Amino acid sequence: PRGMLRALPSLPTQEAIICGDGVPLPMRVRFADLPRDRRPRSVGANFSAAWQKDSADTAFRDESIRRWRTQHRDPIL
Repeated sequence: PRGMLRALPSLPTQEAIICGDGVPLPMRVRFADLPRDRRPRSVGANFSAAWQKDSADTAFRDESIRRWRTQHRDPIL
């Protein structure tokens, strides 16, 4: 298990380690490329840059928490 955990940060995009009841042994897999028209149309956040700077945007944090707490699911009919 520790070897797998150490490998996680080095996994390239579109790769994963799969383990669990449905997999006899943990395995490393690569997901196939999606056709351009099936890809998300959003630009990903630059997390590595954001994590390197200190952010004191407490209003954003508080609003995120408020939205998270007030979300609800419609009952299944």
